Formats: sequence, C-alpha cells, structure tokens
Amino acid sequence: MRAFIAKLKDRDDLVEIEKEEDVKFGVGAYIRKVSDTDGPAVLLKNIRGHSVPVLGGLFASRRRGLWAYEAQEEGALDTYLRALRNPHKPKLVSNGPCQEIIKKEESADVTVFPNPVYSELDVGPYITMGVTISKDPETGIRNAGLYRLQVKDKRRLGLWASAFQHVSVHLNKAENQNRPLEVAVALGVDPSVLLAAASKTPYGMDEYEVAGGLRMKPLELVKCKTVDLEVPSSSEIVIEGNVPPNVREEEGPFGEVTGYYGDGGQSPVIEISAITHRRDPIYLAGLTGMPTTDNHVLKGISYDATVYEELRRTFPDVRAVHFPSAGGTRNILFISMESRYEGETKAIISAALGLNSRPKLVVVVDPDINVYDPVKVLWAIAFHSQPAKDSVIIEGLPGFRLDPSIDDDGSSSALGIDATRPLGRKFPEMVNVPGVENIPDLNRLTRA
Repeated sequence: MRAFIAKLKDRDDLVEIEKEEDVKFGVGAYIRKVSDTDGPAVLLKNIRGHSVPVLGGLFASRRRGLWAYEAQEEGALDTYLRALRNPHKPKLVSNGPCQEIIKKEESADVTVFPNPVYSELDVGPYITMGVTISKDPETGIRNAGLYRLQVKDKRRLGLWASAFQHVSVHLNKAENQNRPLEVAVALGVDPSVLLAAASKTPYGMDEYEVAGGLRMKPLELVKCKTVDLEVPSSSEIVIEGNVPPNVREEEGPFGEVTGYYGDGGQSPVIEISAITHRRDPIYLAGLTGMPTTDNHVLKGISYDATVYEELRRTFPDVRAVHFPSAGGTRNILFISMESRYEGETKAIISAALGLNSRPKLVVVVDPDINVYDPVKVLWAIAFHSQPAKDSVIIEGLPGFRLDPSIDDDGSSSALGIDATRPLGRKFPEMVNVPGVENIPDLNRLTRA
C-alpha cells in the first residue's frame, strides 16, 4: 500500500490534511467529498484522540482503481482475466512489517485505532477495508473477502456477510462441527489483495493467488501468531480471532452500497485474540454509500470481467460488459455486442437476467458504443430502440437483498432493453469530427 501511496504522490493525486478531524463523520465527510468530485485520495494526519493517521478515498475514483490494475480502461478487464488464468501461489516468509508490534489477549485493543463512524445513522464505528481471511474447515482452502465489520468493543467485532458469501460457507461448516472458525483481518494491504478480495472468484479459488496474478509475482505471507492462518506480510494492521459457533448479536444499521441503509440483523461475532501492526501504521478507511464510492470501484472491474467471461462462453460476439456504479455494481448491466442474427440481443438479455449477480436492468448496445460512458448508452437507448418492441420484462426473479424496492417476498422484476441498431435497416451517418484521435488526453496532462 505504501508503494501505491508513493505512486499517488508522484501523480499529484493525494492530498495530506494537517487539520484535526474526528473519527465520527469527519473521515467519512472527506471521503464523501472526494467521491462526489472525482478528487484525490486524502491522508488525514491528525485524528482527534488517536496517533494513527487515516488514508481515505484510495479507490473513490475509478482512475485510481485502473492505476492499481496498472491498466487503461480498455485493458483492465484483460488484466483481471489474465490474473485468473495465471495465478501465482503465495510465498511464506518468516517475518514481515505487519508483525513489528504484537499484542495478545487483553492488550489487543482494536479501539486504539481510528475506526470511523461514516454515515449519520450508522450504529457505530466500522472497519470497511479490512480483508477477512478464513479457511474451509473441511478442505483447508483459503478465502479472502471484504465484509463490513462493526467495532463492538475492545476485543469484539460484528461480522456481516450474506449467506452466499464464502466466509458464511466456512462458518456454516465450522458450526456443523461445533467448533469456532479462525479468522484474520488484514487492513492496509497491497491494492492487488483488495482488488482480489472484492472480486467474484469461484468458491475454492485462493484470492491470494489472484493477487499474485495481478502483481505477476507471488504475494509474501506470514503466519499469524494465534490462529492457523496467513496474512500479507506488508499489511499495516492485522486482527486475529475466532468466530464462536452459533453466537449471534445485533449488527447494523450501516450505510450500504445502494445508497440506503442496510438494516443488518443477527450476525456472527469475532472474538479478538491478537493484534499485530507496523510500528507506524496507517489506517485505511473506505466509504460505502451513494455511488460512486470505494466499494463500487473495488468491485466494478472484477465483476465486469467475471460476467464478460461467463457471457462469452455462449455469446462470442460480446465485446464488452460493464456494471456502472449507479446500480451498486450489480443492479444495472451494460453489454456491447456485434449482433449477427435476429433475436440474438433478446437471447443475451434473457441470459444476463439469469446471472448470479441478478441485474435488474440490462441494456445491450452496438460495439461502437462505449459501455463505460453512461451518456453514450442513454443516447443509444434514445435513438436506437422503441420501447414496445425492444423491451423485455421478466417478473418473479430473486431480488438483491439490499434493494429497498424489492417485494416483501424478496422477488423482483427485471427489464432488458435492446438498444442496438435494427438489423438490415439503414441508419443515418453519425456526426464525426476528424482529427480527434490525434489530440492527447488533456485531463491526464493536468494530473501528470
């Protein structure tokens, strides 16, 4: 993460704030501001009541997300797919900066760190950028994922994860054996680990190997001190602990990826056994809420790549897919494709609406429409489609749990729009300005 911070400084995309700020709303307000203005990441160096600085908004801009992939917009998807196809097994090392300071049992106090209260109705402070690591109790296969963690007191965290997320699978297996599930939370990790942890990898694929694929070299790990798990050696802070079986406590509400509060409910609890960290740790904070925030950028590129790969197996004419942040990186899906025969676009709409990601709106456009530019997609809807014949509506589909508009039984309807030019019909020439391709990216020049 520190190498990435240095890169942001070199590109004039990090602002250091000396003014004293509060963990309650102050950190969140800064990240909200840079999220809404496509601004720089912020390093808050003076947090009231804490000696640890806070880095915020690291992925509040898709620009920085692409820098983490070391790719341009057009190449990010290929970069992620290459990592999936060419994973690098991690390398175990004897020690690392994340264990320069070791605190066990009673001395392990998570409240000494500046855990923010982000949004007005959040129940309390949360860790939002901690990568939670666990192992399948039956196979020993590792998982690393991003889940919201409520700071309940000095040595307990609330863990919120939906039933289909991989840590919940691990927890269910451990509870069936009536044993605790060991976990570790790594905060302030290499950006490749965050990108891998936020991705939709298949169950059983080690996200550390995906991170190695993104870095094109093995990730270095160290063994934890009190649990049988491994964590990235360069982490800023590591929290070790156990999730006791069949223990649930109230968790939430919390400002969620939809822009609305998620109510939470009865959730598992992590009992902390140790905390290790660097001598001078930096706390990484990330906002979740009204798009666009860190959460949307972290998930977006990997979700695009996963669905692209899935759709291309059946529809090789697909050129690009994109989950825009406005849909919480799942409710809206844009697809560009070279339509070859009548009805093909309707077929891909039906297939897309049946994906595990359960998009509520699918728009299919021609290959010359940039799916990363919502203005161009809306333009295609406006001038390439007729609602009566180019729309598909399906009812009774499973809805996204955090979507407040779904029916009481959890079901949802979904809409598909064919915004491609009608096959076999002559369309007017598009307006074109010669020479634009020779003009440099002026935004990039100003941020160089």
